[in-house]
Amino acid sequence: MIKIINNVLTVEDCFSIYDGLTKSNIWHLNRNSLGKTGGAFPGVTFIEDGEIIFNNQYWIGYFNCLFDRVNVELKKQHSFNIKRNIKRISLNAQNDNHYTEFHQDGIKNTFSIIGFFTPQWAEDWGGELNIEGKIIKYNPGDFILFDSNKLHQSQPIKKIPYWRTSISYVVDKQ
Repeated sequence: MIKIINNVLTVEDCFSIYDGLTKSNIWHLNRNSLGKTGGAFPGVTFIEDGEIIFNNQYWIGYFNCLFDRVNVELKKQHSFNIKRNIKRISLNAQNDNHYTEFHQDGIKNTFSIIGFFTPQWAEDWGGELNIEGKIIKYNPGDFILFDSNKLHQSQPIKKIPYWRTSISYVVDKQ
């Protein structure tokens, strides 16, 4: 199952979030998709396995509220709702020097939700989300819901004037 949740954030929202995040001193420069040293990219994990890892109350509060906004749009656009049982909240920032490997976010009984924050994105810049061979274009303000045990990665990114910034939620299905 893959559900695309369109226009959760406006362009103005994306500019505000992008500006706030890129000016924040929260980023770790060595985040990666498989725990290997290759392909590291800037990122930060706020919550892992339901526990606070990086305690920034502003961003944790913001991203919890954003989850509710995603859920409202999910209900409107797909008549589908998920419970607020967040296992993980993390951010990624990538450019043409970074990549992710195919990976899974979790085991059975969890959903992943990926949201795109970069305020402007040209289709020829790459950075699409590849979920087991299904390519989903990067559109600012959109979110994608899928089963966490599906293999996924971001497609290669060309030289771009922005960071490709995204949020990743992992949520229990129960």
